[in-house]
Amino acid sequence: MKRRIIVADSDKQSGRLIKNLISAAGYETVTVSNFSECFTMVSLNTPDIVLIDPDFPLQDGIKTIKKLRERGSFPIIAVSENGSERAVTEALDAGADDYIRKPFLSGELLSRIKAAIRRIEQYEKLLGLDNLEGYEHGGLRVEYDRHSVKVNGNEVHLTKNEFKILTLLCRYSGRVLTYDFIIKSVWGDGATGGNGILRVNITNLRKKIEQNSNSPLYLFTENGVGYRMAENQKCG
Repeated sequence: MKRRIIVADSDKQSGRLIKNLISAAGYETVTVSNFSECFTMVSLNTPDIVLIDPDFPLQDGIKTIKKLRERGSFPIIAVSENGSERAVTEALDAGADDYIRKPFLSGELLSRIKAAIRRIEQYEKLLGLDNLEGYEHGGLRVEYDRHSVKVNGNEVHLTKNEFKILTLLCRYSGRVLTYDFIIKSVWGDGATGGNGILRVNITNLRKKIEQNSNSPLYLFTENGVGYRMAENQKCG
């Protein structure tokens, strides 16, 4: 499974150069040049890594890093011409995991990316999530990269958040995920409204993947705690 990297750089030429470099190294890469595009891409498909220039237009780059950090635990690497101690400290305090000054050597950038991916792989291995590309149990089939969900061979159309909830539960199949963990993973630390929005999404999700929502085969409620998916039967 290719690791997905978002490159957020207001300098389109710089963004293209970085994209070409890391694409040639075998990573799936998307470039964005403004705040709105960055958050749209992060929302559509949570990346493995975000490379961002803190000198982002329209909104303070430090605030952008903070908001990205609220969206998930993926590594954020700041890439900037400003190498002052203050700039580095502000970016790291905002939630960036690493800081690289432009211009940089291509080998340096790739080494930092590889180091971030090693940390991701160690975490996934610890949780038993490494090398899993999909989920299968009975008639339910989920392919993460293809955003495909099928029940008994029939394609099921999910909303963005329904798919994020489902894949999160599938990746941790057999484990109980708390309401709070799911909400923070899908909507970020700043999510408000309690468990209501999650319950609505779970109800709609069950209607789409279960034959009988009141007697589920795949998605189970652990009362007062959270939700759990039936064990994954698919080999990694």
